[in-house]
Amino acid sequence: MTQELLCEEGTSPPVAPAMAVSTSFLVRLARGAIVALTIQVLGAGLTYLSQVAFARWMGITQFGVYTYLIAWTTVVSLLAGLGFPMSVLRFIPEYRALDDNARLRGVVRISRGATLAVALAVAVIGTPVVAVLASGKTATAAEIAIWLVPVGALINLDTSIIRAGGRVLGAYGPSLVLRPLVILLASAGVWLAWGRLTAGTGLAITLGVFAGVALLQSWLVREITPRASSQRPAVYQPRIWLRVSAPLLLVAGFQIALSQTDLIVVGAAGGVRNAALYRAASQTATLVGYLLVAFSAVGAPLFAEFEARGDRAGLQHVATVSVQWIFWPSLLLALGLAALAIPILELFGTPFVAARWTLVVLLLGQLVSVGCGAVGYLLGMTGYQNDLARVYGITALFNVALCYVGVRAFGLVGAAWATTFSLIAWNVWLHQLTTKRLGIRASILSAHLPKKASRA
Repeated sequence: MTQELLCEEGTSPPVAPAMAVSTSFLVRLARGAIVALTIQVLGAGLTYLSQVAFARWMGITQFGVYTYLIAWTTVVSLLAGLGFPMSVLRFIPEYRALDDNARLRGVVRISRGATLAVALAVAVIGTPVVAVLASGKTATAAEIAIWLVPVGALINLDTSIIRAGGRVLGAYGPSLVLRPLVILLASAGVWLAWGRLTAGTGLAITLGVFAGVALLQSWLVREITPRASSQRPAVYQPRIWLRVSAPLLLVAGFQIALSQTDLIVVGAAGGVRNAALYRAASQTATLVGYLLVAFSAVGAPLFAEFEARGDRAGLQHVATVSVQWIFWPSLLLALGLAALAIPILELFGTPFVAARWTLVVLLLGQLVSVGCGAVGYLLGMTGYQNDLARVYGITALFNVALCYVGVRAFGLVGAAWATTFSLIAWNVWLHQLTTKRLGIRASILSAHLPKKASRA
């Protein structure tokens, strides 16, 4: 699709040669996935440890305020990115494959400038709004939280730019490892010095660390972006980039809605205490998906590159191999977390054991998601972002309504079942679309069925 759009602008991009999916290629893919997995696991461990520590240092109410505000700023930060964090994963690998440094520089500059402008506007306008809307006890924390939007949006985008440039360690090291580590150490210092940690203090520390990570990643972006030259100045094609980014913005918004709606609805309908309980369960359940996330860190740019080269066989091979690598360890992890749900939740504090069955239900949804493979990235990186947006949009709206009914009727477990049903629905739907649009079957069931009978 991208090449067709380039031709509309009066250019005829070269066609890159096909990539051979050899044993050595799979070895390199595995090494990249292992690096990504190592970073993801370390980052997940630090994030999980910080959540446990915050729950104990803040108490369940202040922890609920902190997590509720973080959930909101996460949603707004992704929307402020205008879809560029996903679209640069499409364009940058393609431009690198075609040795098109002029457009590569252009898309980096346009995406960063637009994201920062929109996010800063949201923070400036949002500060007096949250000051009026927030209650007296949470107003200060909310005013701090709104300024997480510009730095969070820039971190999201720069992570994708660095990742699309093939620097897995540079992409994820600062945001997934350095960020939670420094937040944890700084918060521990405050708690040891004053004997308490409030939501506002925790958010202030988080904001400072986010700003430092954003500066570090900005330097990394400059390092990987090709230097300008008089012969090949930057080329700007905002119409093309925005045409692809617009549906991907919807995808990002709906995707984060699917991942954060349950917590926001629980907090709004059940109070910050229930939000804290639900956060502990959902944070634990997401550990099951880290293998899929780790592979996607390496695989998503490869999907775009295979598509640019017209190599559907390579796409199928990588999809099949990856889901086999990912599913079985994830299944063992899910079973272990379910069996040890009570002692794991007790790490947050004795009251958090009440979220045991919430955790078990959420684990089911995560396991189905892993079993369907990287279907979202397969569609998004190969030009079918409109299909992706439609699926996410319908499922997100369904999830909001189902979550509200579930919380009102069955409390935390009701919200967990709503999220699990939604997660299963969109993964199965996306798998069917991946099969229809690309002829690629990415699920674990497809990987173990005879080729002609594989329709899962």
